[in-house]
Amino acid sequence: MCRSPGGAAGQRIAEIQVSLGSPGNPSWVITVAGDAGARHARFPLRGEEPLSQASVIIETQRGRVEGRVDAHGRRFLGIPFAAPPVGPLRFAPPQAPPAWKGVHDASHFGPGPIQPTDGLSRELGLLADFEQSEDCLTINVFTPAVAGDEVLPVMVWLHGGAFQTGTASGPVYDGSALARRGDVIVVTLNYRVGALGFLLPEAPEAANLGLQDQVAALRWVRDEIEAFGGDPGRVTVFGESAGAGSLVALLAMPASRGLIHHAILQSAAPEGLLTHSEAADRRDVFLSETGLSTESPRKLSSLSADQIRDAQAGCQEPGPRRIGMFFAPVVDGTLLPQAPLDAIAAGVAADIPLIVGTTAQEMQLYHRVPGFAEIPDTALPHYIASRIGGPVEGRLTRAEAVLAHYPAAELPGLDRFFAIETDASLFVPATRLATAQAAHQPATFMYCFTQPSPAEGGKLGACHALDVAFALGNIDRVPAFAGDTDDARTVEADMIAAWSTFAHSARPAEHDGWPPYRETDRVTRIFGPGGPLQPAPCEARRRAWQDATNASP
Repeated sequence: MCRSPGGAAGQRIAEIQVSLGSPGNPSWVITVAGDAGARHARFPLRGEEPLSQASVIIETQRGRVEGRVDAHGRRFLGIPFAAPPVGPLRFAPPQAPPAWKGVHDASHFGPGPIQPTDGLSRELGLLADFEQSEDCLTINVFTPAVAGDEVLPVMVWLHGGAFQTGTASGPVYDGSALARRGDVIVVTLNYRVGALGFLLPEAPEAANLGLQDQVAALRWVRDEIEAFGGDPGRVTVFGESAGAGSLVALLAMPASRGLIHHAILQSAAPEGLLTHSEAADRRDVFLSETGLSTESPRKLSSLSADQIRDAQAGCQEPGPRRIGMFFAPVVDGTLLPQAPLDAIAAGVAADIPLIVGTTAQEMQLYHRVPGFAEIPDTALPHYIASRIGGPVEGRLTRAEAVLAHYPAAELPGLDRFFAIETDASLFVPATRLATAQAAHQPATFMYCFTQPSPAEGGKLGACHALDVAFALGNIDRVPAFAGDTDDARTVEADMIAAWSTFAHSARPAEHDGWPPYRETDRVTRIFGPGGPLQPAPCEARRRAWQDATNASP
């Protein structure tokens, strides 16, 4: 046994103990115990057992967890961060997980949330074959293979899935590459989706359960991540699509204050939330799908998970398309007091450095979705008019002025509608969010991802969800979608450098001179063709939407 008066990062090490494992499992067991808890690493003695099978044990406040370490890094999977939300906790806020005795096996992912089948996400590497269960609230930690002397910044990933599907175990969500190449701790997590996570409840405290799950996971990071080598004072939360939409809401939630230090929003729809009345109407639609009366939402607790999954698969957004999703966070007035874009404009996240951006052709992903019919050009002005709001008088004229920026000769077939929808739902709201945040926080940055997918003969372009594999360093897992070229690998390296440097210092990679976003020039970092920097890309379209909606810049 060795003793030392001091340790890394200013923490006292009480003892370092080296012992031989059990007779049935001969191995060196190294235990480091100190102020932050205890860490254990087991290295095999059997000559036939490779180092890739080495395990590492971490002491958490709820008990010990045993993960795996290999040349790619250390990983601790399927750690409970909340009690199983089953039985009386089905439609209840997340509760603290019970402590456990012995060692929790953290070598495999926990079950994913209850959700309908999503074949497209599976094709894109966002989903894999996984068990589903209501007992899904687990977290995963990825670290570099060798722990250094300093605690590392933490990057917490929120997966997408339209608030109805998704799980942290998707192949492109693996955090090993980003942890290794960015010298960070990466955390991924499950949260309740669909009806179990975002159905408007009767009890006000049970609103937005999926968001409450995310807050509970962030509290776990605050309380536990130091034992894994992470810095609880440098937590960057990042996510894509519904994950980024969740993060927009978290920035406006009082419950998340102090848990997020930096934020990266990839393809967020900052206006894609529901009012209380809209959420109530959708609850009635869901109840009808289950066969229950709209007067008996309490009976939802008596339904099986399969009944809930089948019912939500049959739900469609009621009325004219507004947010393109059935389930979404609701501005309930308590947990989420006001619309996040309004809250951010008022300075609620003034202390949080931010990166926000989109892909260049977000909606062209939906060339992969059967059922999209050609939309007649004569219908497009009416569709745009339904999106712009503002005074009814002259709305169609304003819509036609917007449509002029999407010439049919340049955007054949569905590409024209997809370009309109990309700007209306994602690009233009992202610029509004960046402008609102930049008024309070000078470390606000805007990007656009332009690297095209080779899939479908290039028809998808730089589409929705394509940037995920690049940001996490996993394009090799989906080469048919992301591309297997030197250009793709360069973009991947650039995004990893930018995201991880931002996590370390609240500034993205500075070798390319990426400046903060300002209303005067709107300089944007381009990841892909047309880069590295462009002033105000797609400015004519942005201004057309702004003028049509009479929105603030």
